[in-house]
Amino acid sequence: MRRIQRDVCHDELVKTLTSGEAPLFKEFWRVMLFAAALGIYEGKRRAIEKSDSGKAIPENYFSAPGWRGFLYLIGVADSGDSKCLHNTEDAQESLIAAFEEYANQGLHTLSARIRSEAFLLDDVTSLLLESCSPKSSGPDVTDLI
Repeated sequence: MRRIQRDVCHDELVKTLTSGEAPLFKEFWRVMLFAAALGIYEGKRRAIEKSDSGKAIPENYFSAPGWRGFLYLIGVADSGDSKCLHNTEDAQESLIAAFEEYANQGLHTLSARIRSEAFLLDDVTSLLLESCSPKSSGPDVTDLI
């Protein structure tokens, strides 16, 4: 599986979220998982405009126990079928591309919401609270969160 990339326009945001005395995220891969979940919640994907292959990370850095399952859920939800579960190069590429694009959208959303480093936790918390309130156009899943 190829390395996972991000848009270079998010370099400062990622640095802000993962560094300092009390970073919100300890590792870059956690930022990407959160951002992808946010992009999925919004139902939007955004293609990466410019990436730096030197900053791409191997898939095995994602040490969350459900990492592969998360990828497969994205694939099944996007395509509506199980072809993404096949162990082919095209299927794997499709899964990674979807993850990258959802994460890119989520990073853009975070970037727009964060006012300053002083309010990082407040901004992310308010974003999470908004996402827990039921949307008018979809089912109420707050009891599942």
